[in-house]
Amino acid sequence: MSTITRRASLRTRAAVVAASAVVTAGLGIGVSATPASADVHRGVAGCFAWSWGDGNTSVTVYWHNRCGNKRKLYIKYSLGWTTKSYTAIVKADGKGHKKFQTASIVSIKDGGRV
Repeated sequence: MSTITRRASLRTRAAVVAASAVVTAGLGIGVSATPASADVHRGVAGCFAWSWGDGNTSVTVYWHNRCGNKRKLYIKYSLGWTTKSYTAIVKADGKGHKKFQTASIVSIKDGGRV
């Protein structure tokens, strides 16, 4: 292999390595710049399947009564130093939601048949 060919080959390899480094660095920036997704909480309490996502200023709880009769749903939530509760009467196979401003969910319970 001649000296000229060797130099051209080294330049080509160096260009490929440099391009790979730029692409890899760009991917790293893109990954770290991605905003964190909010946590979604899901569960079951008696007849109710429920979920909520952590929001910035509010929390919306979604529920579904999977039983064949009307039931009570109890949601306990916190507003800073105090806790409050919300009660919903949900028909058989009923769905619903409730938005809580500046709150965090403490517990969700099936209150039984109505």
